[in-house]
Parts: sequence; C-alpha cells; structure tokens
Amino acid sequence: MTTVLRIEPRWTDLDPVGHVNNTVFLVYAEEARNRFLYVALPDAWNSIVVVHNAIDYHHPVVQSDVLEVSSAVEAIGKTSFTTINVVATASHRCATVRTVQVVLREDRSATRPWTAAERAALEELLTTDESSTSSNAHGTLRHAPGTPVS
Repeated sequence: MTTVLRIEPRWTDLDPVGHVNNTVFLVYAEEARNRFLYVALPDAWNSIVVVHNAIDYHHPVVQSDVLEVSSAVEAIGKTSFTTINVVATASHRCATVRTVQVVLREDRSATRPWTAAERAALEELLTTDESSTSSNAHGTLRHAPGTPVS
C-alpha cells in the first residue's frame, strides 16, 4: 500500500541556485512518512525512531514544482522496518528516500520486537509495486546497498 502527500516547495526550501536544498528532501520524506505511520501504527507511532536515511537524487526541484511524496513499507525486520519515499513531480522522479526505523521499548532504553498486531499492520503496507522501488520511465534506480533490516 502506498499513500501520497502533496507538497508545494516554499521559498525558504531553496538554495542560492533556486533548487530545493538537498537537506529539505529529508523534511519532505519525514512529513509524508510520519503522517503515513501515524495512521498505520497509532499505538506505536511515538516509539518509532530513525536509525538510517539514504537519499538518491534524480532531478532538481524548483519552487514552482508541485510535488507528490509517496510512502510505503519496503521491508520488515524483527525490530526494524524500511520505508521508501519517492519525491516526484508530474513529469520526473526527483528523489528516492529510504529510511530504516526501529521501535523502542516503553522505557525507550532499547529496541523491541514488533507485536503480532504491529507486524500484521506493517505487512499490509508492504509495497508490491515494483515501480515505487526500482524504476520508472525516467531511469532505473538501485536499492541503496547496506541498508540494514534486523
């Protein structure tokens, strides 16, 4: 399952060249991912933390672009999962963000395994759409090597 958040870049998102700054793509992905997870895992949402981000940049974004940021679950481990966010305009895939997250114990001292209900919810969100993770009309994308899933 994939969800989409529409974003219009702000002037403050731009670098001196007029492109959306590379760091802002993480903010866009975070906003889309958090809205996605809040609905999917309402009881665990505030116990999930990011442990790794990887971004592949494909096409520049300017202020006049209207973006769609999709969110999907790409992989599930014992205590972690990987989401994929694709940032795109109507004509270009602009960036792909992969984020590994873990769920913490109630006291936040360490990670914990997913409950059966949480794992079931995540499994319903697993993407089976190859185009959201590997390629589109604008070129082939590679999976970020070394992305851990435990």
